[in-house]
Amino acid sequence: MKKLSRRDIIHAGLAGTGALAAPAIITRYAWAQTGPIKIGMLEAQSGANKYVSEARIAATQFAADRVNALGGLLGRKVEIVAVDSEFKPDVAARRANELLLGEKVDVLIAYGGGVAKVAAQIANKADKIFVSTSTLPAELTGADFMPTTFSLAFNSEMISRGVATYIAGSNIKKVFILCQDYASGRSAGETFKKRFDALKKVDQALVGEEYHPTFKLTDFAPYITKVMASGADALMTANFGPDLRLLIQQGAQLGWNIKVVGFYLNDPTLAIAVGDALVGHVTVGVNQITLDTPTQRKFLTEWRPRFKDAPHFYRLPDLATGQALNGAVWLLEVIRKAGSVETAALIKAWEGDKYEALWGPAELRSCDHQIISPCGVAEILPAAKIPEEIRFYGMEFPYIGPATAIPASALATPLSETGNKRCLAT
Repeated sequence: MKKLSRRDIIHAGLAGTGALAAPAIITRYAWAQTGPIKIGMLEAQSGANKYVSEARIAATQFAADRVNALGGLLGRKVEIVAVDSEFKPDVAARRANELLLGEKVDVLIAYGGGVAKVAAQIANKADKIFVSTSTLPAELTGADFMPTTFSLAFNSEMISRGVATYIAGSNIKKVFILCQDYASGRSAGETFKKRFDALKKVDQALVGEEYHPTFKLTDFAPYITKVMASGADALMTANFGPDLRLLIQQGAQLGWNIKVVGFYLNDPTLAIAVGDALVGHVTVGVNQITLDTPTQRKFLTEWRPRFKDAPHFYRLPDLATGQALNGAVWLLEVIRKAGSVETAALIKAWEGDKYEALWGPAELRSCDHQIISPCGVAEILPAAKIPEEIRFYGMEFPYIGPATAIPASALATPLSETGNKRCLAT
């Protein structure tokens, strides 16, 4: 028995992150002479989103360690090779080629819409599988579909459909849309608007819509005052990172009485930063750690001892961490089923495959390679009001209360609306 070496940790992009707070012990098997199965990751290992990528790398490494501890996959060790994309598409393009041509990775994973789009295109050109375990631009499973691309997380359109379903079924009357001004932000807003219009009750209305520069604002007051002046009692947003933090902090400071319904509020880093200003808002999406499923319970039991001293963001496999874990475990299971890392074999094994995700039963839709599954919706509660059995962070900060599931049928983009020729022909 031997602990993971520092070289192993560095190669996985985890050195200094605290990801292996309780290092895994694995048996060194006589791995096959063909060498390891390599999973390449393009991650934001620097900049504002570094903490998200640290969590994603930790989750993917965790999935690999589980397999390696049982003798590997197809008689081979699974190795994670993570590099810094700097969250920039041009940098990601260079690093993707380095991973595919230099490291000879078998599968490529990437984080970030623009980065993922570039990575998917390069992987397709190299005839290698690209896997997205974070929000992917909808066109990559739609009009710009490539057979080597697999989306294991919801795109912004699917989460927007979930937000519309929640709001239409609530007592909210007036809604304002405020999103970041980039492809996924606008797609989220447009999809919400269309779906809400179809679902809304007669006394519900959309009262405004704005898009703001991404990660360039320090003062949201002009937008917040516009939202407040509209008479809205709810704000739909797909914002994330510092834009979401500043929006909620400054909204509270300006005294708004508006419920934010967004995609990424179950973020411990956000909760620590804004504190009680987060209470009462609602988050929709995957993964939500308080959505009780057998798979969620199983991985919580395995995860918590190893990461009990990790940074808050991935002390639990919630949000982006859970999505990355779920995707990595599913990917490795598909490789096992295929009996190969050859692209054609993986495509055949994965199309139509069913899997018990952390958040419920999932299927990989054959025509567009998009995960189809339920998702969670939960309100942020003061720590004292969270039921003790799911108060995973103790009394440290407010967090999500019990989550309920929105069914897959309410979230999946209809085949006729995907823009994907394969789906239209189905």
